[in-house]
Order: sequence, then structure tokens, then C-alpha cells
Amino acid sequence: PVQQAWQAPAAPDDLPVDAHELVALCAPRPVFISSGSPQVEGQWVDAKGMFLGGAYAGPVYRLLGKKDFGTMEFPPIGMPLVTGELAYRQHAGGHSTGPNWSTWIAWACRYWGDCKYD
Repeated sequence: PVQQAWQAPAAPDDLPVDAHELVALCAPRPVFISSGSPQVEGQWVDAKGMFLGGAYAGPVYRLLGKKDFGTMEFPPIGMPLVTGELAYRQHAGGHSTGPNWSTWIAWACRYWGDCKYD
């Protein structure tokens, strides 16, 4: 029989990879993970899972001489983890990246070179 083309899995548990593996593939490049609040979004947003996806990619970043989150402890809403090439911040708003823009731009300026952001 002819093997069928890859089809999207019906459920997350059917995926052939996990989120931390996908983030690790980005190493050593900078990655900023941004999340909203489950209090606003509802429980479908998995801010802790997004954090863990980055945290468990950390060993690959460290192996390549880069900095990860620096912690495995899920931070409170609004506390940025932005000292490394892996960065994370959960804002208190809804389905938007807007509340994290100023944090992201300040973090990204380290990689842009001549950045004039205050």
C-alpha cells in the first residue's frame, strides 16, 4: 500500500514531538515566549505549559553556550524572565501580544544592535 501523506493529529497527545523539542530546535537563536492570563482568556490558555516548553529547552541553550530562563519555577504574572536568549513573560491581559511589547522590544534590542528604545 502507498503510505499516506502526514496528517495533522486529532489531539495534542498524538503529536510526534513536544513543545520543548520545538523550542530547542531554535537554539541558539533568541526566543521570546509570550502568554496571556487564564483569568481573562479562560482555561484554554496554557501559560504554565508554554513556560515549561521553554524551560525544558533550556539544557540545549546551555549546551550551546547561551542562557535560558535561569529557573524552572513558574513566575507570577507580569514578572519577566529576560536575561537570556530564552525569555518569557505572562501578561495580565487577554488574547494579545500588546501588553508584552515593551518587554519584548527591550529584550530584542540586545540583538538588534543600535537600538534607540527607552
